[in-house]
Amino acid sequence: VAQLSLEQLWVRAMPPTQTMTAAYGQLSNLGAAPLTITGVSSTIATETTLHESRQVGDRMTMVAVTNMTLAPGEVLELKPGGLHLMLMGIKTMPVKGSEVEICVLSGEDRTCATASVQRDADSTTHHHH
Repeated sequence: VAQLSLEQLWVRAMPPTQTMTAAYGQLSNLGAAPLTITGVSSTIATETTLHESRQVGDRMTMVAVTNMTLAPGEVLELKPGGLHLMLMGIKTMPVKGSEVEICVLSGEDRTCATASVQRDADSTTHHHH
């Protein structure tokens, strides 16, 4: 049983000439044991990675995050300016309103969910519980 829950996923719509974009949402560990995210994939990108925006001195840098562990019940918020997914090597940028499948690997388990493509976070705000 997949212990990982992917919710409120969305992918930022970018101009058609762009080859990369970012995805945001919530990853929750519903299980009773710690869960380590070992990889991420997406249907549209050749490479999908978990990144974190970190303030280093007076500038923001992007740091790739590998093997992120979630404690039981922990929720990882993927949001602009924080942790997020980078989708790279996109041949055809998805249009606003379309859907993209994103999968998160945790050891042998693979959990997939559908992300909506939109310009900004505003249209997901009504989903908050």
